[in-house]
Amino acid sequence: MLVLGSTGPTGEMVTRRLCESGRRVAVVHRSDSRRKDFESWGARVVQGDAFDRDGYIDAIQSIASECSAVLNLLGGNPFQPPETWPDYTGNINAIDGAVAAGIARFVFVTSVGTGASWEYVPGDAYIRPIIELKSKAEDHLKATDLAWTIIKPGGLGPPDYRITTGNPLITENHGVRGLIDRTDLANVILRVLADSSGATVHKELYAVVDRIEHHNGEPEVFELAELIA
Repeated sequence: MLVLGSTGPTGEMVTRRLCESGRRVAVVHRSDSRRKDFESWGARVVQGDAFDRDGYIDAIQSIASECSAVLNLLGGNPFQPPETWPDYTGNINAIDGAVAAGIARFVFVTSVGTGASWEYVPGDAYIRPIIELKSKAEDHLKATDLAWTIIKPGGLGPPDYRITTGNPLITENHGVRGLIDRTDLANVILRVLADSSGATVHKELYAVVDRIEHHNGEPEVFELAELIA
């Protein structure tokens, strides 16, 4: 398993749990500042900058033989300068890297508000510019032959947001808006990665815990297999 965007809070949580489960895990980091942490969990760390197209694709290709799938969580901080956001450029390079490396399975974590749900993003939403970039990256992914799944979590809430249900709403209904705790999001990601039936391929799955509102009728629950302990 190749995890991109592994140093963010959710990416780190998922990477650690994958390692603890015995999976072979590789990550691509821009710097070596967290190398010791990730290697102590059992992950292989390769250096690569998502903004350096050739270097990033080379990094992905260098470990492709060890990876059956890519989990991509690259994303920017809306409170940082736009030039630091990898939501378009970095994600395009990640997708093209997977294509070049021949890694067929690609799970992409973006956000509620992308794609068909764009019409429900408030005009003054501070994250709107990032969501627009993520939408373009999703379009790029869907134009490939990769076996992709797009997971679109609701807002991760303020730093003290802690509502973990263990059973978040998962739906293909693009009209859902709400919040989700990172622990529940990590579980959704791991459940998608564990799916061997193909049921999640070419699916866009919206995941929320607190359903604040829905704009497109009552959402039908997507039946995703539970994790086996």
